[in-house]
Amino acid sequence: MIPVYENYRDYQPPPYVREAINRLLADLPSHYLSGLQSVVLTNSATIGPGKTRRYGGRKFPQNKSLGRYFPKSRHGAAWIEIVVDNILAAHAIADFALPSFPPLQDGAFGEVLYHEIGHHLDRIIGPLSHGSEATAEAWMRRLACAYGIKHFSNLPESEKVAIKAALEEMRQKAATETRHTA
Repeated sequence: MIPVYENYRDYQPPPYVREAINRLLADLPSHYLSGLQSVVLTNSATIGPGKTRRYGGRKFPQNKSLGRYFPKSRHGAAWIEIVVDNILAAHAIADFALPSFPPLQDGAFGEVLYHEIGHHLDRIIGPLSHGSEATAEAWMRRLACAYGIKHFSNLPESEKVAIKAALEEMRQKAATETRHTA
């Protein structure tokens, strides 16, 4: 498994964050992580000001992103940055449940982590769709579906319904806010 580092400025993340990221990474085939140096957990204060490159004709503040993929360059191997405080803010509706319910933790962080891994897979395996963001989303759906089938198919039906409703509520809330993962 690739290493997970933490780099926060004046921020203490909830203890379940690193555990959720490790669970999500542990389930991926090793060849999907080939060439990926690390995942860095950080907060928006660490990123600072500045704009991202254009997505859909717009630039977004870097410190408002939920995650970013840094491809391999002459400066080093590819790596992923996960912006913990922005993810938690985007899923604030589930604050009461996230600390005690790993499936919701996995849903909140998996959506972003798997999206960023989707950018990596676009480069090392190839696109599943047209365009970088569409491909990352397609990979995210594929990875999240595989994870969900493996971990949640044996849950009682009542828990599956509750998880599905909570994840849908989190997605709707996040969709109404300005949000961006690159």
